[in-house]
Amino acid sequence: MNLKKLLIGGAAGALMLGAMIAPAFATKTQGDFGPITCSPTGFYRDGINMTAALINPGDITGTVNAAGCNIGVYYDNGSGSVNKADIYGANYFGVLVNGDVNNVSVDVQNSSIHDIGESPLNGDQHGVAIYYRGFGTGSASGKIWGNTLTNYQKGGIVANGLGTTADIRNNVVTGQGHVNYIAQNGIQIGYGASAQVRGNTVTGNSYTGSSTVSGGIIVVGGPLYCTYFGPPCDYTTGTIIDGNTVRNNDIGIWLTNLDENGNSPTSQTNVKVVNNTISNDGLYNNYGGFGYQAGIADQGDNDKMIHNNISGAGYTPATSATAYLVAIDADASFTNNAKIHANVTP
Repeated sequence: MNLKKLLIGGAAGALMLGAMIAPAFATKTQGDFGPITCSPTGFYRDGINMTAALINPGDITGTVNAAGCNIGVYYDNGSGSVNKADIYGANYFGVLVNGDVNNVSVDVQNSSIHDIGESPLNGDQHGVAIYYRGFGTGSASGKIWGNTLTNYQKGGIVANGLGTTADIRNNVVTGQGHVNYIAQNGIQIGYGASAQVRGNTVTGNSYTGSSTVSGGIIVVGGPLYCTYFGPPCDYTTGTIIDGNTVRNNDIGIWLTNLDENGNSPTSQTNVKVVNNTISNDGLYNNYGGFGYQAGIADQGDNDKMIHNNISGAGYTPATSATAYLVAIDADASFTNNAKIHANVTP
């Protein structure tokens, strides 16, 4: 199945390119969270100078109520950690680690990040719990371990850009379930980022509309996206997706690297999808008026899908005579040299 039209509304909706950033603001000490003042960061999105409750605070723990701010905790310089924190109320990002200019290293661990988006949630393409980006001369790196992410508008975790390195493990990422107002994505690795995605539980990213689909774990990149969103749009290569539990997402694991013509690249992307448990209990998506759901969908070159367990009526072709339901969608007409071995499928 040709997914080109699907990609523009789904995976690419979380591209989130922005302007360069201003020099760092003064830091706050650990626990100095109130009263909250929404301070400008110099990072622009949607023409807005994004404000944050905390800017380069170093190491933090505890509660951050970011109501009224665009960002809960913002880093663009140095290092820090977010550990055992409760962050909520921002409408664009819970934690944003911006490595466009400087080298920034931040670990986000054992935290609850929730209610990130508009109130009530709507179809605007923002509201991400944790976002790492590295699109310029700097870098963004860190561990994203053991967090619980709920009630986000667009996405749970996004790691974008060639300067981004993320180790994403043992997080619980829970979407809104079957909704008709936005195509949510659980975890996205995009536009050249380097990442391992291991041991996460990603559920409930499901779009009931007819224009696109949602994804549980997404790997996205390539020149086609520059056509729609502007550069940079590097291929995302070498991502490891291992040992995750992925339930009730339209596409469980979605690999989509596309050249300027919307075809898979001829250079190797080498994404590895191994030992994951992927399931969907029914048909909920209505893409094209019929519906499209897949346990794994692949557009790349030399990607490997091995030892995955895929189950449920939502990925079983016999469930519907009209919808396109499939356990692994890796047809040679739109992906190159896929390696598919030892998977359990319906």
